[in-house]
Parts: sequence; structure tokens; C-alpha cells
Amino acid sequence: MKLNKKRILSAAAILAAVLAVLWSGYHNQGTPLSSSAASSSTHPASVASLAGTAASSETVAIDFSSLQAQNPDIYAWITIPGTIVNYPVVQKMDAADPYDNYYLNHTVDFAEGYPGAIYSHPVNALDFTDPVTVLYGHNMKDGSMFSCLHEFENKDFFDQNPMVIIDTPDYTYTYEIFAEVTFSDALLTYDYDFSTPKEVRRYLDDLKSCKGNFNENIAVTEQDKLLTLSTCFADQDSLRLLLIGVLTEKTKH
Repeated sequence: MKLNKKRILSAAAILAAVLAVLWSGYHNQGTPLSSSAASSSTHPASVASLAGTAASSETVAIDFSSLQAQNPDIYAWITIPGTIVNYPVVQKMDAADPYDNYYLNHTVDFAEGYPGAIYSHPVNALDFTDPVTVLYGHNMKDGSMFSCLHEFENKDFFDQNPMVIIDTPDYTYTYEIFAEVTFSDALLTYDYDFSTPKEVRRYLDDLKSCKGNFNENIAVTEQDKLLTLSTCFADQDSLRLLLIGVLTEKTKH
């Protein structure tokens, strides 16, 4: 995943040890953390027991206190049921640049290099209250991170896997996927002023004009809360694959 900024002026001692070892392997191999598949649980789960496993539609409690003790930039957890996407979400809290790309080439344990992390720019709020929240992830050759977003280019897969789930310390957000498109490499939160309904409408109209898959049964307006997942194409630097969902449920923990 490459981002275009040419127009910008400017995630207990034993747990700590386990996280350090697993995250190191995660960085060095460029593969998801290995573990048993995520399942329904009433007990807090750590990144060591959840990350990179096949995502489940069941609710899993995330131990954000333990995660944030390792990396205070971890503020959410993303799962896409039916895929391997099951990762912490980070944002550089001390960045001066609202479009900071630190996690483009740093892992959740701050190691430099691939596979980076799933992250948002500081311009996006941490509570998913923005009209459009954008999350970025690399298209890794081993299938990790946001590589599996390309599976949604298959219409059957798109139709059969309709949800994205975001967990934060306070809420679980459920998004229904309504579009998968091939888009330009525009830096979305810069090229669109999502604070205005008019710009959100312009974004929605631009999405409709793109090649991709759409769920025509979902009515989306500029008043909705949208989640956009972005990754690159292996051989087309000027294009991005976007997967877009609309918030349908917000549940307090």
C-alpha cells in the first residue's frame, strides 16, 4: 500500500514477553500471528490469542488494557468475518502531521518495515464518529493484513461476507459492506472534506462511478457513518482497492 501525499503541505511480564515474541515473528515473517481461531468468549483476549486468525462473527472480548500497555497507539480492533482480517488498529497519537504515515512502515511493536499495521491517520477521530473513517493496510503477498480485501472483487464472495466489525474499549461497531471499488490513489481524508455533507455526497457519487461490486439493497446517505478500508494493487501503483461499509449497529460493552 502506497499513499499519495504530493498535495499535502505538510498496539504482567508473561504477557509482555509473549507479545514481544509473537509480534517480532509477525514483523520478521510478514505473516499474521498464528494461534487458535477466535471464538465466542466472556474472558478478555490478547493480541497473542486473536490476531491473524480466521475472523468469526461471534463477539470476543478484547483486553485493551493489556494491548495498550504494550502500545498505547492501539485504539481499536478490526475483524472481517469470513476472512483472516483480525488485527489491532493503531493511530500515531503524538504525530504533528494529521496525515502521518508512521504505521505504513512500522509494525505494532514499533519495528520498522513490513507488514506495517492496520492504521488510520490522526485526522480521523478515535471513536469512529467521523462521517468517513479510513483504515489502511498493506496488500501482502502472503495474504496477511489487507490482502484479502481483493477477495471481494469476486461477486459471490462480496455477497457472502457482508460485515466488518470494529471493537473499541467502549463499543462494538458493526458495518454492512455496500461497495468494493477500484479507486484512484487519492488521499481520501485530504481530497474530500468529509466534515461537510456535500463532500460526503461527492465521495458516494464518485464511488458509484467506479468499477466494482455494490449491494444495491443498502441505501446510504451523507448522514450515515461510513468505514472505508484501503489497500493497493500489486501491479498498479496509481490505483487503490476500497471496501466501504455503513454503520448499522453500535453496541456498548
